[in-house]
Amino acid sequence: MTSIQAKLAVVLARLLRVKHKLGVTRLDRTIASDRRSGPSLPSNDMRSFFDVQEKTSSDRQVLTIRPRGVSAGHRHILYLHGGGFVMSITELHWDLIGKLSKRLDATVVVPLYPLAPEKTAPDVFEFLLPLYADLIHEAGPKNVVLIGDSAGGNLALSLAMQARDVNLQQPAGSVLLSPGLDFSFSDAKQPALDRTDPILDLEGARRLGLLYAGDLDVRDPMVSPLYGSLRGLAPLAVFTGTRDLVNPDAHRLQDKAKEESIPLQLFEYSGMVHVWMLFPMPEANLALDQIVGCVEEFTSN
Repeated sequence: MTSIQAKLAVVLARLLRVKHKLGVTRLDRTIASDRRSGPSLPSNDMRSFFDVQEKTSSDRQVLTIRPRGVSAGHRHILYLHGGGFVMSITELHWDLIGKLSKRLDATVVVPLYPLAPEKTAPDVFEFLLPLYADLIHEAGPKNVVLIGDSAGGNLALSLAMQARDVNLQQPAGSVLLSPGLDFSFSDAKQPALDRTDPILDLEGARRLGLLYAGDLDVRDPMVSPLYGSLRGLAPLAVFTGTRDLVNPDAHRLQDKAKEESIPLQLFEYSGMVHVWMLFPMPEANLALDQIVGCVEEFTSN
């Protein structure tokens, strides 16, 4: 049964016209508004519970958090936030990041990566790959897990692929939360899902892919990792809801992983919307328990 809180989240998304704001006609204004407000940063309350460090890498902010009183430890998460490649990190992301850090006694590295349309996919990975290489060197590959939500899930999978292609060691595993993995949005099921998804807009999402791709083809694996090979990648865990425009991507990735003999756990939630694990509802709490379990499993070897 879908919880009351989950049903209310759908109503709220409609009242706030989230889908409209991400549609083609409003997207430019939504991006402009994001640039005026800028990224959310850890609140004072969060800083009282966590050790928050900030540094600059390639002129971009990288924040690292860990629970106060806890040493750097062995678990490190590289968290890549969502936002369609064009939107900054939000308070909802920081809330989830804090929960992960606390539950796992983990150090969480959060890069504020370059955003489209000012920057495109090659710029993002010119920034992320050296950051990943440094983290693997400092923490050891068996202690690093990639986690990303929405477009961040896309980035996490693509980063693992590119790390493989330049002979960097793989992380212990990757956890992809409502990932959008094919920005051509060519799956035959997606027009029907577009009618029931209260958050993502099909044509708006296609435009996001074009903005992010820049001069690349939108089906280039750097932009749409479903078109790349999974061979040699670390184990994957994928979380998806059935009321989400990108739900077919999760199933196609599962099929691809099976064909290429890559371990993949699929966690599918009936009736859940895009990135439901960021919202206050029982289904988010259950997903958090499972995400924590995946990270523990990946880093226990």
